[in-house]
Amino acid sequence: MLQKVADKVSARDVWFELEKICCPMSIHRSQEGSTMQPIIEEEETRAKITLLHKALHDSVGLKDDVEKSLQFMVEIAGDALAIKECVGETPLHYAARFCNLYASKILVNTNSNLPHVASVNGLYPIHVAAEYGYEFVDLVRYFFKVTTDPAPYTGRAGVRLLYRLIRSDLYDLATELIEKFPDLAKYSSNELSPLRLLATKVNALCDTVQALGSKYSINVYFCIASEPVYIRDKEWKQQKAVELAECLCKKLKSLREEEINSIVGDPLLQAASCDNYKLVEIIVKNFPSSVYCCNENGKNIFHISVENHCKDAFKLVYEISDHRHRLLASIDFSNNTMLHLAGKLSPENKLNRTFGVPIQMQQELQWFEEVKKCVPPCYYERLNKEGKKVDQLFTEEHANLKKEGEKWLKDTASACTIVSALVAAIAFAAAITVPGGHHSDSGLPIFLETRALTCFYVSNAFSLFTSCSSLIWFFSIWVSRYAEEDFHSKLPARLMWGFASMLASILSMIISFSSTLYIVSGQKIWAPSLVGVFLVSHVGFYICNLISYHFGSHTCKALRWCLNFSTQRKKEPHSSARL
Repeated sequence: MLQKVADKVSARDVWFELEKICCPMSIHRSQEGSTMQPIIEEEETRAKITLLHKALHDSVGLKDDVEKSLQFMVEIAGDALAIKECVGETPLHYAARFCNLYASKILVNTNSNLPHVASVNGLYPIHVAAEYGYEFVDLVRYFFKVTTDPAPYTGRAGVRLLYRLIRSDLYDLATELIEKFPDLAKYSSNELSPLRLLATKVNALCDTVQALGSKYSINVYFCIASEPVYIRDKEWKQQKAVELAECLCKKLKSLREEEINSIVGDPLLQAASCDNYKLVEIIVKNFPSSVYCCNENGKNIFHISVENHCKDAFKLVYEISDHRHRLLASIDFSNNTMLHLAGKLSPENKLNRTFGVPIQMQQELQWFEEVKKCVPPCYYERLNKEGKKVDQLFTEEHANLKKEGEKWLKDTASACTIVSALVAAIAFAAAITVPGGHHSDSGLPIFLETRALTCFYVSNAFSLFTSCSSLIWFFSIWVSRYAEEDFHSKLPARLMWGFASMLASILSMIISFSSTLYIVSGQKIWAPSLVGVFLVSHVGFYICNLISYHFGSHTCKALRWCLNFSTQRKKEPHSSARL
């Protein structure tokens, strides 16, 4: 639309052209002295403001000549810029929503009161900029600079602004807001508070590898052509998120203990359920008594972290809290101990992170065993309100997962058995078929003295033995009784050894084939080289697939647990958390 008026030389021509395009049925001006004249003028003013809103929408990302037309329209509108349209917003609200810094500056320079005009919902332009400006930090900073009235920063409006800054990952600006208006940190209503919002920001708080150097904490921006370009990488955001959490806790220390626990209790439990261990650490270190906070079901931070299988949060609280022994022995309102909660099935999002149902079942058993080491033995046989023991609850919760694991193992073993049998048959047939033939007089192989034939026999024999070994491993999976304890070490170990044997037999078969090809091709080097390139490319592709599906890490963990299982059982159960 603005491209059609870019060639106009005056602001008057711009307005008339826009009215002709967008408002062909607009109200005609009345005669002088008519009683309808004020109403008509108000309607015309609103129509012009509506045209200005459309122009702002179209001017985003356009060239300077079109933005110059926008400058003309703003100058003509003048004081009428403060008039609100049908949903109670001014043109500055639209400029903030479209992240148009150029238009925002034009509007504010024309009418400096626009940043202090709220919509019918009580939202100021700075609220809109904070919600949509997560990728345009310079726009949000500009609105902080031009919004000098304290109304958008205090009361309900200030809380809504703080929430928008946290949701947009603008933690540095949120910290500045808390420092200037500390009462915002104390706000808590409808199970929502600044700390609770941070509790859901797991990636923002828990992925920091190491503290950042001074160049990130001091030089937060550099200049190109006098325009600030802010450096806001992931590590910088994580550092600012930690600083915001520390700042929020600092502002709460002036309150009474009951008030503090009422504010930080719910965020602490929420952080524990999300495994946001960094926020848990910050809250517990600042308010040690908060570990006794419970939810409506009587579950404390240990109960929540164990039930949701949040290992990092559980380990952290176990190590830093002096009240862990009392908390570990506590029960909820349903008489569930820590072991009852550990016996429940993991949330779906936790299970989906692990490849393979057997490995999922193994991790469930490992978690249960590790929690069991931290609980006094007198709680092993305790009944909950439903009259269920710990082992009974675990069996009921994991019945379907156990059946799925059994089916998955049998299907996988069947497919791998076929592959291993084919490799064994090929290796046996190749062993009795010597490449290159025999001498007619002695019956010995013609290429008996060559290294290629020796490599053929060694690799072929290794392929035969490893394929037979994999057949035995997969057959042992078939005849297993599939008890719960079998998923802890036996079944995963058999599966891993079966996979390893099958992979080794396939690689040996390819090496044997390369040796044969080298012999029958007249001992030319290009033959094994071609097979080598083929082998390396396919093995690399196979390894990349293992890594991309997170299968390799889980299989290595499973094999390590299987090899160390006998050693772990000899350790003292209460020596440490060992998670």
